[in-house]
Amino acid sequence: MRNTVLSILGFLVSCEEKECCVSPEIELWGKFSHEITNCDNSSNSEVNCMEWFEFLDAKEVNIVYGGSDIVHRFEYEQKENILHLEGPPSSSFKPSFEITDANTLIRLDNQEVWKKTE
Repeated sequence: MRNTVLSILGFLVSCEEKECCVSPEIELWGKFSHEITNCDNSSNSEVNCMEWFEFLDAKEVNIVYGGSDIVHRFEYEQKENILHLEGPPSSSFKPSFEITDANTLIRLDNQEVWKKTE
């Protein structure tokens, strides 16, 4: 019995949080992209069929969305497994994403899957 207790205690002490815990905090970085469904830019090359955002630091991302080719700077906040993006006060685009893992985000309002590309 004593050996079993010591083995379990040794395992708990030696495992790292990210390896043993049910919901480790996932650190996001890089670029996440999503291809706009049914997008046709064959008649207008200025329409961008790819939406993306890229983490710049611990609070800002660059983002291209809605078929535009303009890069916007948004702030973000991560709370548990939800990522909230917010642009300037004039922008009504305020997407939130469920973090499923370090490579996959799901936009909450429309269930689009955004994958890490870089």
